[in-house]
Amino acid sequence: MTTTQTIQTHGLQDKLVQLIQVRESPCITIIRKNESPSAANEKLKLKIKNGIKEAVQKLEEQQYDKRLIQTLKARLEEAENQVQYRNYLNGVGLFVSQNILEILYFPMDVQPKVIVDDSFEVRDLLLIVNRTFQYDLLVLNKKKTRFFNGFGLDIHEHIGSDIPEGSDHYLKLEKQPGIDPGKTEAEAMKKYVKALDHFLRIYSDMQMPLILMGDVKLLGYFKNYTRRPWKILGEIQGSYDDYTVAQIREKLKEFIQAFSDKYEEQLLQQVQEDIDRLRYVSGIQEAWTAAAMGEAKTLLTERGYRVPAWSTKDDLFLVFREDLAPDGDYHEDAVDDLVEMVLRQNGKSYFLSPGKLEKFDKVLLTLRFG
Repeated sequence: MTTTQTIQTHGLQDKLVQLIQVRESPCITIIRKNESPSAANEKLKLKIKNGIKEAVQKLEEQQYDKRLIQTLKARLEEAENQVQYRNYLNGVGLFVSQNILEILYFPMDVQPKVIVDDSFEVRDLLLIVNRTFQYDLLVLNKKKTRFFNGFGLDIHEHIGSDIPEGSDHYLKLEKQPGIDPGKTEAEAMKKYVKALDHFLRIYSDMQMPLILMGDVKLLGYFKNYTRRPWKILGEIQGSYDDYTVAQIREKLKEFIQAFSDKYEEQLLQQVQEDIDRLRYVSGIQEAWTAAAMGEAKTLLTERGYRVPAWSTKDDLFLVFREDLAPDGDYHEDAVDDLVEMVLRQNGKSYFLSPGKLEKFDKVLLTLRFG
């Protein structure tokens, strides 16, 4: 009897890192693109159903045991039934094996695929996500609270009963005859923010930047009472009670570049202590060797920087001529492979704007030891 595992991590990137490390035969990857995101997503439902048929056909062509095929078919159909279609999304991924059943929702553009192999096909997704400015978005209002995962201008809304209700809900619970309204409101808002903090602790990585949207008063209460003020990257003031996902995304357009720039500056400040203590290496070659030795902590790379190279037979060194590593592996883009190596070690990887890392030869890696 097998036990289904759910990848228990906060963000999309963390889940992809977990999936890329799974080695099991077979691993089934079904990625479906949603060309016309809507509330119903009827076309997407059909694409997923057809993807399952294609996956079963591939299992049969690869001559897996018939009983195993029936088991995996049932697990694929179980995953299909768990997909939440009531949300604006650009794609869905089903990842199924005998021990894993994971459904991921993609706010960014994805390429459709159906793969049956000894591992899940997620490397391209992981690298796309890692190269994109990531953040969480909390929309505060009286009617209801909304929470999104953001990837650049693409956002994906969290749908579920576990997100706290709007601020009016807490005001109604707190109101009592003869009690000063100002004091009542303050107590209600403390409880509202406490509920939000509890939600964020579960659904938002501690280091993930947080953008706030809402009226000035609610934003003020949150900033005053939250136990996680360091997460707040910025705010957008206004009333967004009835905004659609598309309208919220459009509003973000005005601010996203400024938020991204601010976040890059924060990242540089965070690694400054390691730089001051000489716990870092710079340049793709030194970073590769340090990561290959398991010393990677935080990798910063200039966006758009690509390097074809060869690694030596022991994978410890990187060179730029094939004759220097005749028995090594060719890397079409050593930067992508370095990123994957760092993430597999539970290190962090971020891409910064061109010019930000010029004095580090475009690559800065802080070290766990030193």
